[in-house]
Amino acid sequence: MCGNLLSGNYNQLKSDTSVVNMSAWVQLLYCVSLVLGSSLAEITARNERPIIGILAQESYSINKFFPNEDVHSFIAASYVKFVESSGGRVLPIMIGHDKDYYYNIINKTNGLLLPGGGVWFNETKGYAEAGQHLYDAALALNKAGDFYPIWGTCLGMELIPYVALNGEELRAHCYSKKISLPLNFKPDYKSSRLFSTAPKEIINILKTENVTVNSHGFCFTEANFTRYNLTDEWKVLSTNVDRDGLEFISSYEHKSLPFYGVQFHPEKNLFEFERAPTTLHTSNAIKTSSYFADFFVDECRKNGHNFEKELAKDLIYKYAPRYIGILGSIYEQVYIFSSKD
Repeated sequence: MCGNLLSGNYNQLKSDTSVVNMSAWVQLLYCVSLVLGSSLAEITARNERPIIGILAQESYSINKFFPNEDVHSFIAASYVKFVESSGGRVLPIMIGHDKDYYYNIINKTNGLLLPGGGVWFNETKGYAEAGQHLYDAALALNKAGDFYPIWGTCLGMELIPYVALNGEELRAHCYSKKISLPLNFKPDYKSSRLFSTAPKEIINILKTENVTVNSHGFCFTEANFTRYNLTDEWKVLSTNVDRDGLEFISSYEHKSLPFYGVQFHPEKNLFEFERAPTTLHTSNAIKTSSYFADFFVDECRKNGHNFEKELAKDLIYKYAPRYIGILGSIYEQVYIFSSKD
């Protein structure tokens, strides 16, 4: 396709600016980007008002705080603030809907955040099923030249390879509850998109200080990535070791698509104040967490979807966050959604 467009069709396209032929113009622009070594998004205008979808999850971990309410799903407010702190807006994505609902959201938002939490992947009409539809839709967009980023934190990081393999469980059991660690970078981490532009100060903090908050019972090992042939498309950027000495992957990215995963919780340093020494609120911890938020939201600015007016009525602002940290929750605030949402 690209050879024909670049060699023979330019003059014809130049004289034909009809709406009908706009798809060919997009194809030409995409092909030029490949030749120049840039993505389509990098040579088009930036979107300085990105809207980012955050996937809700089943509510059973917080139901005890709402005994008399119809609470079907929730999003921890720290993930919303994580996006908002870097200039993004949030569209909550509900669980339990059909495929068309999720494909429509991907086609109208500028990026997707899959949050951490505590749910099972085999739940019908739940977090993982929605994640599969969302991933498939985002994958199709990117393969068509429409830059669309995905960020996964903890459970969300674990979900991405799971749905990339169409529901293949490859996680190991990890004992990494409530522990903060420095990152053990892989030798080629500087060639990654996630860390190549990070200031030296941020890299030094991540290398030497206990600023990444871990709270997970499952994880990926490099051996499992190799066993399932994930290393062909995914790049491991850092590892850590759990309390039992098991080495696990703490960050990765797709080699050609804007898909990223971190096993730790950058949003917690910024916005969660659980009564435990795990979550750090030092200036250095805040700097590193803010770096990850800025990086992801800036990736979403490269997506040109513009459905601001259509999505405005469904943004997170229509919901009020509920304060449950004072009741003993690990979350300071949550957004709750009923079975009717």
